Amino acid sequence: MLIANSSKISRQEVENFKRDGVICLKNVVDDYWVERMRKAVDRNLLNSNGVRGRKLKTGDVVHDYGLWLKDNDFRDLVFKSPLARVAAQIMESETINFLCDGFFVKKAKADSHVGWHNDLPYWPVKGWKCCKIWLALDPVNQENGRLEYIKGSHLWNKDLRENSNVSWFSEPSYSDILYWDMEPGDALVHHFQTIHHSIGNTTYKSRRAIVTNWTGDDVVYDPSPQTWPFQPIEEIGISEFNSLDTLRSGESIDCEIFPKIDLTPSPSPTSRGEQNPNFLKFPHRL
Repeated sequence: MLIANSSKISRQEVENFKRDGVICLKNVVDDYWVERMRKAVDRNLLNSNGVRGRKLKTGDVVHDYGLWLKDNDFRDLVFKSPLARVAAQIMESETINFLCDGFFVKKAKADSHVGWHNDLPYWPVKGWKCCKIWLALDPVNQENGRLEYIKGSHLWNKDLRENSNVSWFSEPSYSDILYWDMEPGDALVHHFQTIHHSIGNTTYKSRRAIVTNWTGDDVVYDPSPQTWPFQPIEEIGISEFNSLDTLRSGESIDCEIFPKIDLTPSPSPTSRGEQNPNFLKFPHRL
């Protein structure tokens, strides 16, 4: 794993991402961010600021998304942490748009498995430069629900929804699977086309993680049925989602709900590993 507590991703790590469709980076954020986001996730478990809000289901796995719109901690993770710059470097993109965030809490003894799938079929976008950053807030291993990836499957150029039972897909051999044990602050970065799944949590502790989704400079809007945000925008009741109505198929995704990130570096870093607030400025209002 690369130690990513500097702003520079190595050439080898970029090449590994291109070849395998996923990499694991160590120390992407420091203890300050880990502790801050643990508290944010725990707070939202009790009263979520996400899209699901009061409708949040509290089964074996708890998930909500769109928290950055109402929660200052999640907003700062998007616009003030190193994550956007990591995504830009990994995808070799001059520009970056943010799609959405979310948290996943796999509860203790949760016999819940997410089936094999890739992410692109669930998003209303088209293009190659798309990635998800899966940030660990707790140790991750085989016992508590790690993610596993099929090496190089992003190059197959095939969409796979969970439980879709397509004829071309079969369970991979063990030698084709990539996985990592992780510590808090480590992150997986995977391509939207990389096929992956997660396994159950057999331990007596919950496993918390945050996801952020990013696109690069070749991505355009491509609306289709059964894609994010998975419900009519008038039912969501959050004003930023109305900007989806301004987008046109095949054109830029720049809008309030998919903001473009300013990647201009700040001349002076702040303490505790936090980026200067001007490092990633507030999204453009387009």
